[in-house]
Amino acid sequence: MITVNLKQLTGAISALFVVGAANAATTTYTTDADFDTGTLSSLNHDAPGTNQLQLNVSGDTFPILWVANAGEDTMSRINTDGAGGAGCEEARYLTAFGDPFALANHGAFSGPAPSRTAVDTDGNVYVANRNFSGGRRPELLKIAVEGGVDRNGNGVIDTSEDTNGDCMITPDEMLPVIDDNANGILEIAEFRDERVIWVSTFADPGDLGRSLCLGTGGTLWAGTYSGREYFQFDLNGALLAGPISTSGATNYGCAVDSDGTLWGATLGSTLVELDTNTKTWTQNISGQSNYGIVLGNSRVYLGSTLHGYNPATGTFQFSVAFSGTGVAVDGDGAVWFGTPTLRKFVTLPSGDLDTTPVCSVGTLGARGPIVGKGGRIWTINTNSDSVSQYDKDCNFISTIPVGRDPYTYSDATGFGARNQTDPTGIWTVVNDSGSAGTEWDVISWNNEPEGSVPAGASITVEARAADTVGGLGLVPYGAVANGATGLGLLGQFIQIRTVLRPNGNDESPILSDLQVSTAAAANCDNNADGQVDIIDIRNILANRNVTVPPGDPIFDLDGDGVITVLDSRICVLQCDNARCAP
Repeated sequence: MITVNLKQLTGAISALFVVGAANAATTTYTTDADFDTGTLSSLNHDAPGTNQLQLNVSGDTFPILWVANAGEDTMSRINTDGAGGAGCEEARYLTAFGDPFALANHGAFSGPAPSRTAVDTDGNVYVANRNFSGGRRPELLKIAVEGGVDRNGNGVIDTSEDTNGDCMITPDEMLPVIDDNANGILEIAEFRDERVIWVSTFADPGDLGRSLCLGTGGTLWAGTYSGREYFQFDLNGALLAGPISTSGATNYGCAVDSDGTLWGATLGSTLVELDTNTKTWTQNISGQSNYGIVLGNSRVYLGSTLHGYNPATGTFQFSVAFSGTGVAVDGDGAVWFGTPTLRKFVTLPSGDLDTTPVCSVGTLGARGPIVGKGGRIWTINTNSDSVSQYDKDCNFISTIPVGRDPYTYSDATGFGARNQTDPTGIWTVVNDSGSAGTEWDVISWNNEPEGSVPAGASITVEARAADTVGGLGLVPYGAVANGATGLGLLGQFIQIRTVLRPNGNDESPILSDLQVSTAAAANCDNNADGQVDIIDIRNILANRNVTVPPGDPIFDLDGDGVITVLDSRICVLQCDNARCAP
């Protein structure tokens, strides 16, 4: 194999092929410039940890905000980095039956009325239709952040998108949901938008799906308000457990910690505790009025009277602030409480919150706040059909129109899942081989001594390949074993997704390097006479035990850096004539 250090190629990521050699190519990512050819999320190569990747001290998330528009049964996808940081609505998806040219306008508390969201570590969103119509069960939907399912078989993903680039979605830029069999039951085949991946119903009619959060181990938890139960799903929409009664508690929101404990808000003064590992309700804890729930600083924070619960001591800090419709914790551990007045609180040495906010600002918001990429804070402006963002010092940045009656205040960016439930940092990179149908053979990492994985931490790698960049989103990622050959991936482009997770002591693994190699296509005609024969074999054997370099790489067919009898055996299998006769 020919090893190419990207530092020597000024950051280029295309693979190198050498004529006459075993046409295997290895691209090595190891310098800061190499890693920057991909996308880093919650990872850094800051000094002194240069030329390697480690987890951020301050958590972050994707540049995506998912907003449920309850009054018209749609989901808006906001690119929070779009329009120069002002934000941009990139797409809007129907979550129930409807025609984009005749969207419902039924308000936030009738009809399907999607509201609660959860975002996984890939950036995909899960949303619950609460379903205020008494004859309908709550519904869960998954919408992919990229790719989708080509249900109509036309070779492309038909989906909503901002085709004219004006950052506003119009009806002609959306796709309908049609009740094809007129049975009134929402089915995935009825979605013309192919980024809507699946739909699952749960609970009983009228139970109201008002709680939703990501769990540990690739699971999703949905709770009902009137039904007073929780249900567990996998991320493919299959029911795993439930109903699990919460002993009379009206479930209104939830968050799962890294140990697998689900904490639930109830719209009353009860905090629910449920063990997702054993799938059993644990207890209901009496506190103050709650509207919104979030984890951080080893606490469970709730509104609408801001208060915090310490699971280690079983005690509350009550009455930190009043009159809010949501709570969030940013990557620095600051607690944001709102709205309509957005306030930022920091912790004292005791771990409790300082009751004097470090900043505050009046907003248009009626729901939120939500932490977005870069620590920016978003409010959901239900009464003005928009969302707004603020910086870490409560300074206003921008307002973006969305659909009717936006009503989201759960985890809508993946920040909670990626920093509390399943702490992760993600590096994604695309490598172009330059040739369609390339066979990718092996991915290895931490070949340098600087790489390390502390006990309990992890580095996992996934990959997928396609002949176009757009085609990558149509292919699922597959797990990769470090250094194992025979990936079985074919395509000009390979996309590699590397996930770093800390251990229980918040020690980060270190990714020092990553290498990706194509499969060798042995060129055994080393004398270029048009056939493979005993002369070529003898040329290889004459250079046995010569390292490469300084030996001629044309003879190192297996790319192990040394010319050996194994290289000659590769070519014996390719001889044109019996007994390799010339």
